[in-house]
Amino acid sequence: MDTPKNQSLIRVMKKDNKVHVKDVVEAQKKVVHLKVSILNIIEVDTLKESFTADVFYQARWREPKLDGNKGSDNIDWTTYWNPKVFLSNAIAQRDHATWFVLQSDETGETYIVEKNRMVATFTESMELALFPFDIQDLNIFITTTLSEAEVGFHEDDREISSVHTETFAKKQEWQIYEFVHFTPKVLTQEYANNKFKKPGMYVFCSAARKPGFFMWNVIVLMCIISSLALATFDISLFQCIISSLALATFAVARSKIENRLQLSIILVLVTVTFKFVTNQVIPKISYMTHLDRYIIGSTIFLYLIAMWHAGSETLVTDDDLLSTLDQYAFYGFCGLFGLIQIIFTLIVVLSGSTRRYGVNKKLKNYHKKRQNIMRSVEIVKTSKTNTLVKKQTLDYSAD
Repeated sequence: MDTPKNQSLIRVMKKDNKVHVKDVVEAQKKVVHLKVSILNIIEVDTLKESFTADVFYQARWREPKLDGNKGSDNIDWTTYWNPKVFLSNAIAQRDHATWFVLQSDETGETYIVEKNRMVATFTESMELALFPFDIQDLNIFITTTLSEAEVGFHEDDREISSVHTETFAKKQEWQIYEFVHFTPKVLTQEYANNKFKKPGMYVFCSAARKPGFFMWNVIVLMCIISSLALATFDISLFQCIISSLALATFAVARSKIENRLQLSIILVLVTVTFKFVTNQVIPKISYMTHLDRYIIGSTIFLYLIAMWHAGSETLVTDDDLLSTLDQYAFYGFCGLFGLIQIIFTLIVVLSGSTRRYGVNKKLKNYHKKRQNIMRSVEIVKTSKTNTLVKKQTLDYSAD
């Protein structure tokens, strides 16, 4: 019988009159086109490394048995091939609805379209090295129980995937980029033969954290605390304000070494408290974030000042020389304080520039792809369960 599968095998054999195993597998593989629309991102939980979203996703595949079928009301969908698509990183879901429609094009070819909508919580391994200036990829991983030899995943070239930002409730904390990116992935079944591989597709949108909360409540306060340590030097109030650029209100006399040490140690303990507080908003990770670097840098700065107060009085006995060294130490610490702020700012700007460039490039390519699809494809709804593709898609390039 001259079935579509047999026709594919015949085309493979006509290439060089030889049958290659890889070519036969490719000829038998079903191509499934995926579309994902993130209707609403309800919550992004950095501490639990997860996010909750209202997601619509669909899978479209060719079904020759339904060519010419103009109605799908009485079709028993269980009798036809199904790719068995599911979202593997969804750890909790509710309100899951599934329905099927037919889609035909002007050549008479018919596709089955499986549509799903659910509200789910997804696991997401967050990259927090740039925290709180980070951009997170919120991934949804689509896979199947079938093998790579049976099904292949591709991004839908007839309907554009999207993310809706209008109803996003966490706009004060996050900025959602209006694009959806697809990245294919092949998985090996852990509990089966290593040769059994199944296809997958990472589908993600990007969310940039708004750092204002951490800037005002942690970094600015740490900056003030660090500069207050400069007030422990025996200098005039005017010099302290100008040199440290902070609201220092008093200066401790050099002769009162115990008061200097007391104030320095208190400031060190305050920075340690800040570190414990910030640890409550991020997961336990094995690397430092930008916020960690700033707090630890400020703590080291305060520690050096405390060590100067403790050691200078012991090592130098000449009062005039000690007074001169104390002045030089003050100006040196002022320069170190300014250097820390400059280095931190440069690290934040330079380390985040590559990440922002990559995200903006994906956004630009997505807009180009959306325009191409809108110009090249027109999908008309002919009935409640049928759609018709009026135009064929055009080629487009996107990363």
